[in-house]
Formats: sequence, structure tokens, C-alpha cells
Amino acid sequence: MKLEAMFDKIADARVAVIGDVCIDAYVFVSDGKSEVSVETGLATRSVERFTFDLGGAGNVAMNVKRLGAEKVDLFGVIGADAYGDMATGILRREGIGTGGLAVQGPGWDTHVYCKVYSGGQEEPRLDYGNFNVPGEESIAMLLERLEGGLAEYGAVVVNQQVLSGFQDERFQRGLLEVMSRRPAGQAWICDCRSLNDVYKDCVHKLNAAEARRICAIVLGESAVAGLSDEAVAERLFARWGKPVVVTRGQDGAVVFDGVSATRILGLHVIDRIDAVGAGDAFLAAAAACVASGAAIADAAELGNLAAGVSITRIHQTGHPSPEDILKIGASPDYRYSPELAADPRLGERLPGTEIEIIARPPPAVPQAAVFDHDGTISTLRQGWEEIMSGVMIRCVLGKALGSVSTQVYASVESAVRSLIDRTTGVQTLVQMRALCRLVADFGYTDRIATPAEYKAMYNAELLEMVDARLARVRSGALCAEDYTVKGSIAFLRRLHDAGTTLYLASGTDEADLRREAEALGYADFFGGGIRGAVGDIDRDPKRLVLESILGGLDAQGRARCAVFGDGPVEMREARKRGATAIGVASDESRRHGMNPAKRSRLVLGGAQAIIPDFSWSAELLAWLGWEPRS
Repeated sequence: MKLEAMFDKIADARVAVIGDVCIDAYVFVSDGKSEVSVETGLATRSVERFTFDLGGAGNVAMNVKRLGAEKVDLFGVIGADAYGDMATGILRREGIGTGGLAVQGPGWDTHVYCKVYSGGQEEPRLDYGNFNVPGEESIAMLLERLEGGLAEYGAVVVNQQVLSGFQDERFQRGLLEVMSRRPAGQAWICDCRSLNDVYKDCVHKLNAAEARRICAIVLGESAVAGLSDEAVAERLFARWGKPVVVTRGQDGAVVFDGVSATRILGLHVIDRIDAVGAGDAFLAAAAACVASGAAIADAAELGNLAAGVSITRIHQTGHPSPEDILKIGASPDYRYSPELAADPRLGERLPGTEIEIIARPPPAVPQAAVFDHDGTISTLRQGWEEIMSGVMIRCVLGKALGSVSTQVYASVESAVRSLIDRTTGVQTLVQMRALCRLVADFGYTDRIATPAEYKAMYNAELLEMVDARLARVRSGALCAEDYTVKGSIAFLRRLHDAGTTLYLASGTDEADLRREAEALGYADFFGGGIRGAVGDIDRDPKRLVLESILGGLDAQGRARCAVFGDGPVEMREARKRGATAIGVASDESRRHGMNPAKRSRLVLGGAQAIIPDFSWSAELLAWLGWEPRS
């Protein structure tokens, strides 16, 4: 899929969006500067800031337009109120046609979702419009204006997100009649919470839970429980006779077009995520593609990238631009085999070993091997997660550290641990850049330090621990084997003596990396070089090493490089370049045996085989076809 070419075609797209027009209001409150009301005697709450954005079908239409479509018109019902005026104003500023909006007075309030946040926590939402009743005139006007301009559109999107919206039985009957008279070749796309079975003659986009619920109506709950999402999509195609796209949240999507199923891998996102608006972004991008004549699988792939951009926009509905999507699409980080990652029982073991086989790589004697350091070879930094977590929590809460509630503290701790889990293996500076965004999101401190300043705070505590451990090695109280993964030094020596060029690449600062490798006695094995972080976010050492080794090689040459690591970053970088990805799911406390949490991350990262340590090195090398089993 060539993204630039797709956007060139989207520039000619003409799309009608039918659905619920909503306003998403984000209100951030505080007890600061509050006062007691003279009239009621109750304490007031101060609003620090607030924002308004389009939601529902309005957000879908806005996203289609932001992606560059030539013409986008919105059809729906708004109230004769201030929020209706606000929605109309936003749409017009975006260049979206509002001639299809029915303005209804009595019986209709513009749908508003008021989301209140206090201390980083979301409070119960206030919903406007749940008691709306669409009038006959509103429905008649919508249908008349839609049919009158129907020939202008390459695609029509039917979107239902509000159960108490205008799409009652009267509207459904009318829309089905309009649909039956649509121009030849015009695509209709349905994304509805409860009306998929009503609007059968459409391409259907629905999430996995909705898809399984509908499938269970026919097959029964027990039968559906054992089906893959691909099989569910195929069953729904048989029911409706139209292509089906099943979105799977962070695990991507599956598409069945009547001939074959296509799995679209989910995206690994480092930043904190907010899923609000992700479905709208997916639908908008897919609709824009379909309107420009793209195949449904390609449309869904672009939708997946758009959703990946949207989820990084915190406390907003998110409007991905072509530039955003091109950036993430240039080198996407995928989540591989999520079912296997979640369930170790599905794994296949090499007989007689603890080596898990996921996808056999091409048997080719390696000319080069790249090793991550911390957790793959060295355990000097075992416990770094706890140190980083403590530093990050203190940075997020600032002076409020001792005064926030237990609930708020738990929320911050959860967000920090999630950040560390998502960023394991990347440069520390990249992790600290993500920390800057987290500090800003929670808003407990006015001063946000630079990534370099946060890194210095963390490194000071971490290196104190590392230096103490190195001192014990130098004194002879402990030896290198006490701070290395079982069998790792012998494995390095074996490859080195066999003529394999070895490289060491780590997100740790390069000076510290060299010092630690030399202290533990294996620095000389790495004739290809030792690469660590150099204080430049754009110069990732693992990526640079792989690019330098593999850049000029063909597929066969790339297969002759192996990458060993205990983090998903190096697994993804290897997979992108066609190298062999071997995950090391090490237990750094025991220095041998499997770490289940690492295993899951490595599977998601794309590891082709997973070892707990290097005690099965002979069997691993024989399986890889590198040398006969001794």
C-alpha cells in the first residue's frame, strides 16, 4: 500500500455522512480558587480550562475532510440551541456542507457529552439529548435532501452512535428506500451500534464485540466463542453479502471481502493513549479510501493507521492529518500474534527444551549477530523499572506527592508503569520525552523539565546501584556470571570463535555500556562494535546498527543476521528488515528461566523464537540450521 498515492486519490473523494451530530465537551475542574456560594452554602468548583470538539458523525465528517476529501456533507439533526450553533460553526469552518442538517426546536437538544476531569480522574459524564424525539419534519427533510444530492457522492457513510438518536423505524424505512435507488457503483458503509442488521446492503465496519453479538444470534453463544475474528467476519459476510471489517482495538482489524480474510496488525504506541475517537478516525479514513475507489483491505489498513494517530491525542476526539498518517506509516511498529502473547498454552516448544518456536526463520549460517545488553546479557541493571517508576511518579506529582488521594496516586502509578511497559528497550531519552507528556497530561506541576533533565535524575539513582554491583565484581566478592544471564558469555564466545561478527547495541548511554561490558569481561567479543545512546533521540543505536549491517543486503543476506534481545524494540526492528528475531525472556533476578511478562512483550514484538536464557544454545543453533547438534 503506497500511502502517498492513496492520499492523491482521496483528494477527489466525495462523501456524505449520515448520523448523530454531537459535541464533546472536556471540562477540567479544580478545588483551587473555589469559594462557598452565598446562596447555597456549598463549595464551588473552579474550571481551569475547557474545550469543545465535534463528536459522533460530526467527528467522522471532520476527519474525512481533514484527510483531504474534496467534498464532505453531513446529514443529521441538531437542536435550536447554542450547542447546535456551535456544531454548525465548526462544520462550516472546516468546509463541511451543513445543508443536510435538520434544526429541530421542541423535543430535541443537541447531543452533548460533557466529560469532567478532576485530579487526572474522569468523573461521571453529563449527557445531553438522551430524551430526544425526532419530529416528522426533521426525518422527511433529511431523507429528501440526501436523495436529492445522492448522485454527487462516491460513498455514503451511515453512522449510529446514539441509541436515542433520530434513526427510528420511520427513518430506517425511508433510508432503505433511498439506498435501493442509489447510483450504480456508489459505496455505502455502515458503522452502527444497533442497526447493522437493518442496513444489510452496505459494507459493514463494526468492532469485535458487536460482530460476535450479531453472529451469536444465528449460531448461538457457545458456537461463536470458539471462532476466530476472521471466521466471525466470514459468517457475517454470508449473512449480509457485503464486505465486513471487524476492528479489534489495539490488535488491529480483520477484513473479509467475500474471497479471503486479511488480518491487519495492530500498532504498538509508546505514548499514553486515549481511545475516544479512534473508531471515528478508522471509519473516516476507510470511507475516504472507498470513495476514491480503493479496495476494502487497503481502506481498512489506512483506517488502522488513522486510529493509531488518534489514540495519541489525549482528552480530544483526535483528527489525524495526512502528514500524521504518513509519519506513522513510514515505519510502523506492529503488534504481532496477540492471541499467542496472551496465552502461553498456544505456544509450540522445541522437543525436549524450553525454546518456544513461533515462526521458523530461513536457515542460514549467520554472518552477523546483534545483541541487546541489559536483560539479554547483563543483569547489572536488574531493578531499573522500580527506580524509573519512583522517579517518574515524583516528577508527575511534584509538590503534590504527599497530599494527593490514594486513588490519584494509584492512577499516576498505573500510568507510569504502563509507560515503562510500552517503552522497554528504547533509549532512556525517548522514555523521558514520554514522561514530559505524562507530566503535562496530569497537570500537577507548573514546570515540566526537559527529557535530558529527567534522564539525569533517573541515571543518578540507577548508576548508584550499578556502581555498587560493579564494585563487588572488581573486589572478587562476585564474578561476571553472577551478573549475566545463564550461558550468555559462553554463547558469545561460541559465535565469536565460529567467525560470526558480533555487535552490541543498547539504549543505555554508550560510555556506560562499554564500561559495564568491559567490567564483565566480554567487550572484546564485539568486533563489529559497541553502540549505545549518544544523547540524540533521532539516533537510536539498535536501529542504526541494523541499518548499517542490512542496508545494502538482499533478502538472503538479511536472513544471515540474527538479533537477540529481551525487549520488543529490537524484535520489531529485526522484523522490519528481514533479520532473524530471537527473544530472550530472561528472569533477571534468578538469571535463568522464563519471565512470562517478557515473553508476552517479545511475542507482540515479533520474535520468531523465544529462549529463557542461553542454556539451550546447542539446540537453538541446530534448530536455526547454524551448526549440527553436538
